[in-house]
Amino acid sequence: MSNVSGVGSSPYDNYNNKSNKNINLDEITTIFTTEKKEDKRTTFDETFTERALDDKKAKQGKKFLEGLKNNKDSLAADLGLTSEQYDALACIALGLASQETGMGLEDGYKAENTSVNPVKWARDIAKKVGSALGKTGSASSGLTQMKIYDFMQKGSLSDNEISILEKYGIKASSVTSNNLYKNPDKAAVATMVVLKNISEDYDVYKQKILDAHKKAGEKVEPELTSGQAIVKGCQLLSDITHAYNDMPNDKQNEVRQTLKQWFLSGDGSTKKSPYIKNEDGSKGSKVSNEYNEEVQLEKLNNLLKDSGITLTSQSLDILRVALTSDGYEMNITEFCAYAWNKGFGSDGQKTDRMLAERIGTLLTNPEDFDYDQFTSNVENLTEKYARQSDPSVSIDVINAYLEDSLD
Repeated sequence: MSNVSGVGSSPYDNYNNKSNKNINLDEITTIFTTEKKEDKRTTFDETFTERALDDKKAKQGKKFLEGLKNNKDSLAADLGLTSEQYDALACIALGLASQETGMGLEDGYKAENTSVNPVKWARDIAKKVGSALGKTGSASSGLTQMKIYDFMQKGSLSDNEISILEKYGIKASSVTSNNLYKNPDKAAVATMVVLKNISEDYDVYKQKILDAHKKAGEKVEPELTSGQAIVKGCQLLSDITHAYNDMPNDKQNEVRQTLKQWFLSGDGSTKKSPYIKNEDGSKGSKVSNEYNEEVQLEKLNNLLKDSGITLTSQSLDILRVALTSDGYEMNITEFCAYAWNKGFGSDGQKTDRMLAERIGTLLTNPEDFDYDQFTSNVENLTEKYARQSDPSVSIDVINAYLEDSLD
């Protein structure tokens, strides 16, 4: 459980000294696989099987890892990464492969990628129609479920990055056709190229959080100064966290999901006026109860009533100020996982969506792999892969290496 103790404290205040911490892909001998779909997963032990690389069910995962190792020298040079930075980013890639497809063993993964299978045929038709109408992206492919056609065709990657992909034989000729399913080693290379691209947006993300902090601070004035709102918001986060820790697992899931949904709700929407407020204060589009701010607040207060916590509509803005204050941003591993899953385009960049994800990383048990905890799941898997090299490696060490790559 992350520590939320108040102003000035942050889960990432102190990086461990990384000079004597070793992350080495060559020492990774176990991969984490699962046949369970994401909505069927529970704890790590009940979800994942630890498989040695010579296990016959580790075949795809082994090829993925080999793709990371065999191409390391040239790909690290192409991406401008040191050996340590490459291995740190590669651990995220491995975490993504375990989370996204269970290293190729997740129920339904093979069916979706077998050309003679009706499931794939139906999906391909839907993708072609949706893409033609501009409503959907290309099919996800490979162990990390990349939309490789979109990345290579829609301007997400630079010309240089596309050239790097092509250098390693990675192509995408249509929304349904690519070579990542049959070539896990190439999927590994493609994952690294895209992850490096995502990581370079980390500073952009942090600037957006700073901008959001200023905006949230302006919303609570003149009742509170920004500093007062931070104090009050951090105390609320602390109170909610302590209450959350004392709850049974099923109620924890409800609280976390409802709190996230409150952030995702239409700004200013109420039961009597279920409409989003536009920037100029005018009435915007109508929202369902799922995205109704007042409905979600009422539900949240009902869940927290036995803890003596009562939230108000103003509490949301106060929490926004706290969650955008220094030290509460997602770390770079979390950001990479978030952007991989949600994107960092116009949708992924929405402040409340990013703050909802941050709530999910604060209110989580590291051993739980609840289906809606994608970012935390990937972070925990990343650390488990890195610790095969050195048991003392923490996520802070991984983040320190990756942030160095942005300097």
